[in-house]
Amino acid sequence: MSVITYYRRPAAAELDELRQLLDSDVTAALERVDGLPGGHVDRAWAGLHFLLLGLNPPVDVINGGERLPGAHPVRLLPAEDVATAAGFLATTPFSALATGYDRALLESIGVYPEDLWEADWALSYLEDNYERLTAVFREAAAAGDPLLVYRN
Repeated sequence: MSVITYYRRPAAAELDELRQLLDSDVTAALERVDGLPGGHVDRAWAGLHFLLLGLNPPVDVINGGERLPGAHPVRLLPAEDVATAAGFLATTPFSALATGYDRALLESIGVYPEDLWEADWALSYLEDNYERLTAVFREAAAAGDPLLVYRN
């Protein structure tokens, strides 16, 4: 089974309802969250996190935010953090991340998914997903929205 990181944009009213639902019915909450606008970075999240850490970003776009209540780890990045992250991502080309790409190191320290790093296309896969990540944050920041971040 693959673990994918998702980003969803809730409206303020939806966010209050989701907080309550996560506390009582996680399955229903995740079904509701899945229907919100947003995107995902497929299985690239850990590799992107590794590469971003080398650049000391102002916001942790992979694991950051406030953990919301409930059994499933859904995190909330407030609109201010989304805007800050969007600015950083917009001014940080993938080539800056790529300088930290070390296939052997990713494999040796067990960065998820471990079977990816041996592939010739792994770096372009990370680049494609970085572009998706940048677009999700750009769109959310333009709308003034927070982002829910979770893995499933």
